[in-house]
Amino acid sequence: MRIIPKMDMTRLRQLMFIVSGVMLTRLVTSSVMAEVEYIELPVAQLEQLTSDEFEKREAAYAAIQKWSAENITSSPELLYKAWRANEDPEVQSRCYQLMEEVLKRREFSKGFLGIQMSGVLLPNKPKGQAGREAVSVLNVLPDTPAQQVGLRGGDMILRVDGLDLSAPVQGLKNRQFDLMRASEAVDKFSTYIKSKQPDDKVTLHLLRGDKRLTKEVTLMRLDPANDRNYEKTEADFKAYLDEWLQKMKLDNKPN
Repeated sequence: MRIIPKMDMTRLRQLMFIVSGVMLTRLVTSSVMAEVEYIELPVAQLEQLTSDEFEKREAAYAAIQKWSAENITSSPELLYKAWRANEDPEVQSRCYQLMEEVLKRREFSKGFLGIQMSGVLLPNKPKGQAGREAVSVLNVLPDTPAQQVGLRGGDMILRVDGLDLSAPVQGLKNRQFDLMRASEAVDKFSTYIKSKQPDDKVTLHLLRGDKRLTKEVTLMRLDPANDRNYEKTEADFKAYLDEWLQKMKLDNKPN
């Protein structure tokens, strides 16, 4: 058995003290972080919803609406609790309305770019390289993110973020466009954009003539007028809301 010298024991105690201090610091830091991340409804604005003055009620609602958008991951649940806890009809109505609005945005909102597009197959290149799928911009809708960053009809989108749309297509004969395969690029691109939330940023990698361009775009919310599946989306949300309300009722049932 090895005997530890006195100097080694002293150093060992010092080391243990340092380690304990580090662990305590981390615990305190974690506790502080937890407090920083904890949020609650702005009580002052909630109280102002009962004001006799219309302007104060509207200003309070606007403030809570802004807070809800900034804390979308948890604001619907907190608005639910405020809706159930308040007896004032004005507060109940406003909280429910905003709860439904923010929940729908959190769970069902889709990113929107603002282009009309089609799938194309870029021509074969020399030395036997196969044609490649791409998304062709047919038209850019006004007042949309696509217009704001300067997309043009004729641009070819090859990639969005890390998603490559221009994967080589095998089995082409006589350089004819395989329309079914070309449409896969549109499906992949459309699905990816819709998986994003409004205000998310995506990077588009384009081919404009012989030039390769990169455009960073901030997506907007899909307007119902541009949503071909609007009625289905509304029906799906109504069913989701009913289930969510039942779950919230059970989760917040008094013991």
